[in-house]
Amino acid sequence: MTKITLDDKQYDRKDLTDEQNGIVDVLNNGTSTIALLDHMTQCVNAVQKAKSAELKQSLEGNKKDEQSS
Repeated sequence: MTKITLDDKQYDRKDLTDEQNGIVDVLNNGTSTIALLDHMTQCVNAVQKAKSAELKQSLEGNKKDEQSS
């Protein structure tokens, strides 16, 4: 079965109690959730950056249109 490491000490999950394995499951879910949230944050930041650039280009385009009129 899977081994886990806690404070540089390895434990075999098959030797853990059901309660201890439940705690390990919660910790694994937390780690997965953090990774997902980090990915979502990166995606939102990328969209924000792209949309900011799009707005800037649009506004600068409007200034050029106004200057040439």
